[in-house]
Amino acid sequence: MAGDEHVLDLLHIVLAILWIWIFLQNKRKGRVNYIHIMLLLFAVGILIDSLVRWS
Repeated sequence: MAGDEHVLDLLHIVLAILWIWIFLQNKRKGRVNYIHIMLLLFAVGILIDSLVRWS
């Protein structure tokens, strides 16, 4: 069961990094809106939570 939790945490980390990357791409193009900011905050929260549980 612990192996499954590590896989899920790794998946959450990858998903959060992808959301942050998408936000940065849209910011560079000047197309940032409210939803992008909400996804960024959600991704940072998931990333912090996953990294804390990983260790």
